[in-house]
Amino acid sequence: MSAPDFARLLESISRSAEWVDGALYPFLADYGRQSLLPGAAAHCLGAGGKRIRPFLVRAACGAFGGDDSRAVHAAAAVEMVHTYSLIHDDLPALDDDSTRRGRPTLHVLHGSPQAVLAGDFLLSGAFTMLLRGPQPPSILGSMARHLAEAAGASFLVGGQFMDMTPPAVPDGDWARKMIDGKTSAMIRVSLELGALAGSCPPAALGAVSAAGDRLGLLFQLTDDLLDVNGTEEEMGKAVGKDAARGKANLVTIMGLDESRRLAGRISAELDSEFSRMPGEWGEVRLLSAYLPCRRS
Repeated sequence: MSAPDFARLLESISRSAEWVDGALYPFLADYGRQSLLPGAAAHCLGAGGKRIRPFLVRAACGAFGGDDSRAVHAAAAVEMVHTYSLIHDDLPALDDDSTRRGRPTLHVLHGSPQAVLAGDFLLSGAFTMLLRGPQPPSILGSMARHLAEAAGASFLVGGQFMDMTPPAVPDGDWARKMIDGKTSAMIRVSLELGALAGSCPPAALGAVSAAGDRLGLLFQLTDDLLDVNGTEEEMGKAVGKDAARGKANLVTIMGLDESRRLAGRISAELDSEFSRMPGEWGEVRLLSAYLPCRRS
């Protein structure tokens, strides 16, 4: 894959971030008249980040012929859930991180109670945002169910719990299950919501979900590799913390070389998976090729 292709991908991701911000900030401003919490949430939403999940919502909607207006509420909703999870993940009781995307974390600025409540605001607000979408009630209900399941105890919350309470001797199966919850679920649901927004045929949704899980595994694996060989400037947060705390992930279990080989294999397999799926998935295929090379 050539460098110009990746430049085109990064430009598309940047445009998607601007697009979803156009829905996020008016929503926060609306609620900001009633509470200080939206301002705290805006600090975290405004900290940058690539907005990969909204990009995936938009790309999946487009793959099934939907225009951007059909996807924007779902894209904003998944970013709100993702940001809520980061706010809570950074708390002293969990990962105790003082920086995120190069800025002080919310609890450092305003204290843990404010951070907890700002996260709660984003989580509940995500469903308000999603249900404002233009889809008929039956589709919106299905989208809300997918998002609730992905964010719940069996996936996002459950994966975070596994991350905080590893077994005495973690193995690869444990690490993959933890990733399925902690990371893959929100990558998967981004593709699912975009596909549903774009009128995906029911028979095609299973393949979208399976590819989303694999893409989430690749995303987390490359993130864990960067925690070992990236820099704080590149990542916008402290690096090497997993090893320092004795936390387990696929890289600590498998080692650097095998983890890099696995990332390359998954990337190639995803290119084949997306090429076989109905619709135009060119940008998502580019993303799967880019992830093993990324530096941030």
